[in-house]
Amino acid sequence: MPTLTDGVLFGLGILVLEFLVWRFMDRSSDQTRLAFRALMFGLSTYVLFSSGMNPLRAAPWPDEPLRHLLAQALEVVWWLQGARLVTIMLDRVVLPETWHKERLFQDVLGALVFMAAAVGAIAFVLQLPVRGLLATSGALAVVLGLAIQSTLNDVFSGVVLNATQPFRLGDWITIGEVEGKVAESNWRATSLLNGQGNIVVIPNSVAARANIVNANEPSHTHGISIVLPVKPSIRPSIVLEALANAAASSEDVLSEPKPLVSVRRATNDAIEYEIVCYVDALSKKIDVRNDLFDLAHRHLLSRGVVLRPLSVAEPAVESADEKHRLLRSVMIFQALADDEISELETKLTMHELDAADTIYTAADERGHELHILARGVAKVTVAKDGAEIELRRLAPGDSIGQSGILAGVRTDVIARALTRATVFRLDKTALTPILARRPEVAKEMCRLLSEHHASEEMLLAAPVTVDGSSGGLLQWIRDGVRRFHELTI
Repeated sequence: MPTLTDGVLFGLGILVLEFLVWRFMDRSSDQTRLAFRALMFGLSTYVLFSSGMNPLRAAPWPDEPLRHLLAQALEVVWWLQGARLVTIMLDRVVLPETWHKERLFQDVLGALVFMAAAVGAIAFVLQLPVRGLLATSGALAVVLGLAIQSTLNDVFSGVVLNATQPFRLGDWITIGEVEGKVAESNWRATSLLNGQGNIVVIPNSVAARANIVNANEPSHTHGISIVLPVKPSIRPSIVLEALANAAASSEDVLSEPKPLVSVRRATNDAIEYEIVCYVDALSKKIDVRNDLFDLAHRHLLSRGVVLRPLSVAEPAVESADEKHRLLRSVMIFQALADDEISELETKLTMHELDAADTIYTAADERGHELHILARGVAKVTVAKDGAEIELRRLAPGDSIGQSGILAGVRTDVIARALTRATVFRLDKTALTPILARRPEVAKEMCRLLSEHHASEEMLLAAPVTVDGSSGGLLQWIRDGVRRFHELTI
């Protein structure tokens, strides 16, 4: 029977102590847990060898069944403890850093080490014939392999996927027709978090045979493609130029690789046009894609191409309606009635500009005018530290010069055409009666100015002594509107 001074009791006490400390230890510190595991294994090794229980030989005390059984259990547990410690050390030293989050390689490595430890315990501690055991286990493995061949297919496919690394945890990928973010990749399957917030589990054997598209690679370019069907009666060169300008109107679209606009295919009912462009961050894809549809609509409309159901006959667009259609698309004139829009039509003056021509600048002393872009693309820049920084881009229907119309001041920004452009100008004297009758127009202009100032840190050419505490930038603009137009009227 074991006594108080027996090494068997000390060994059992070490196991109980290790279980209790491991159970209640803080799990946030991996280094502390590893150090404690190594300490317990070293202490267990000392107790076993000092008490005559050598795990490399058969357990002692064959004449005392209880002590012999406990000694065998301690020696077998020693092998398993060593296997666990070796597994952790190999994972830290041998496996690359990128594999530490992959459960597959950790599971495979752990299984191999524990299998070797089990064979060692059987051969040294239990003194069983290993050759016969291996032969029996080989026949058993064949039977099990036939029974679980689909699972083994998943396992080996998972080994190939993790070795070649077509994706990593956190990547946004498409496997076949399933798209989502990689949440887990283990020995059996790959789990994706799709756009609806659901986990989709794809067996590794299926993933290995499917086409895998990784949206995170390369990391600096991410493609966007939109397709628009247009009536075949519209000349393709008009549509291609409009869609090219739509891609150029977005600030987030990369200039390199250059956006591509092409005819995808032609049918009896429509011609499909495709825009392919790139952004530098995966998070921008949805916003830029939505923005491109809006910009394409605006640029096509500026050329008289109205997107409508192809089953509905498209009415002819008269050239006389161009000014009316342009003013109606300007955000600040959305509240005006048709007769008021018609009143402004007669005051518009048209100007054709080449690329790099200046549309608006603070140094221009011709007067205060509202500049409305009808066709083409323009950019708004501001000088800073001897260079020009781009603030935003203008598309058909966008306007600039509101500060001069509202408060009689001009901003420090410069607007230049990026492509051939058509600009309509509206003098402040034409807008004064409208602003007097419709204060909501002035309010919308003030809102746009305030929004540009907040989002783009645009500095208005306001006097230094302006007190913003009484209402801020928006109140100052409104006060300027009232004073300016009272004098005018």
